[in-house]
Amino acid sequence: MTMARRLFLGGFTAGAVTVVVGGEAGAAETTGDSTVFDGPVVAPSFRTDSTVNSAVFRTTSTTEHAVTVRQAATSGSGVALNIVSDNPEDSTVYVTGHERARGTVKISHVGSADGSDAGAAALSIDLKTAGTAAQGIFLTATEGATGGNLICLRNNDRDDFVVKGSGRVGIGMGIGANPWSQLHVVQRPGTDSALMAEGVVRVVNAVSAPVGVDSRGGGALYAAGGALMWRGSNGTVTEIAPA
Repeated sequence: MTMARRLFLGGFTAGAVTVVVGGEAGAAETTGDSTVFDGPVVAPSFRTDSTVNSAVFRTTSTTEHAVTVRQAATSGSGVALNIVSDNPEDSTVYVTGHERARGTVKISHVGSADGSDAGAAALSIDLKTAGTAAQGIFLTATEGATGGNLICLRNNDRDDFVVKGSGRVGIGMGIGANPWSQLHVVQRPGTDSALMAEGVVRVVNAVSAPVGVDSRGGGALYAAGGALMWRGSNGTVTEIAPA
């Protein structure tokens, strides 16, 4: 097997090729079906074609990445990493982490302060093939309910949109605040209303009429027998519109 300087990487095993970190590049040594290079190897390209695990990258360094992939070109259509799977029976990529205060996958888009990157996105999803039934984003907790946020979109010093582990949804909430109801919309200064609907708003009959208003005041708007009702903070119920 002829290798002749076709590798650049640290210590790893790829197919029948083993590269070892340390010292200066030495001559290749063939042992069984493996070729060992005693030292770093620099080459313009590296390719494997195997029926078994093609490569394993492992490091015990506390400061260095196991693998760094960089596309150094500043134009064109070439990407840093292109992953393709022909197997329809399983996921293309598995990512498993043990983080305590970091995302398992961290995406950082280095933007343009002048806004010229308006067409860019930190994450872009393309559901190809007309008629596909694939879901764009799917989140579940297979080992039991989670106590953390299922989704949190945070901007402008508030949680613009948050789905809590309880299933409650908040819009325009303070950072870390809990929605008071299944859907809690907070009106912010400069907006005409807390909620605006264009078209028809359907209010289904309440299973049971509200019995009171808590210490936060206000009242409850609901439908009963097709009529629109309002229960004030003093307990007065007024029919706003008949059935």
